[in-house]
Amino acid sequence: MCYIAIGAECSLLQAYFQLRDRTDRFFESAASRYRDQVMCRPGCSRCCVGGLTVVMVEAIAIGGGLGIPSERIHLQAGQLPLSDGGSCAFLDNRGHCRIYAHRPLVCRTHGMPLLQQGDGTISVCDLNFTEVSPHSSIVLNTENLHAALFTTNMVYCRSSGVEPHSRVALDRLAQLAGIPDNSAG
Repeated sequence: MCYIAIGAECSLLQAYFQLRDRTDRFFESAASRYRDQVMCRPGCSRCCVGGLTVVMVEAIAIGGGLGIPSERIHLQAGQLPLSDGGSCAFLDNRGHCRIYAHRPLVCRTHGMPLLQQGDGTISVCDLNFTEVSPHSSIVLNTENLHAALFTTNMVYCRSSGVEPHSRVALDRLAQLAGIPDNSAG
């Protein structure tokens, strides 16, 4: 369901929301199956680093959840992050994500077993799966995820007249939303 955009933009974001929802269901299923092996919890922000960028369709979805007009987000395309280190600009001072419901796919998959493109290795947060190896059924194929995101982003960008290969820095979205910078901590 499209809650943050209206009209044509809403229909352009539907494919992204569906991909996001499928990714969440996959993560929730894996976390439920391996409840004692997955340490991802509110307040664990070890993987929440500054300097991250997202593709335009994700920036629009995040910005929509924050009430930022898409035109303002489009202007951020290709701009360098404001910071290249520290913590994510969307973390509060307790290490909780301020945009959890709207977070990008990279944040939704951190910590879980990921099959890496190219070399076929499986990466997982070293806090997770310390006692058992994850079953292959819960390993997320990042190549498939990235291909689906790429396609969704291309459709959005072509329809919106935005360069499809440009990215938007998360800290710039936080700045547009007026979220105070706690990234130093």
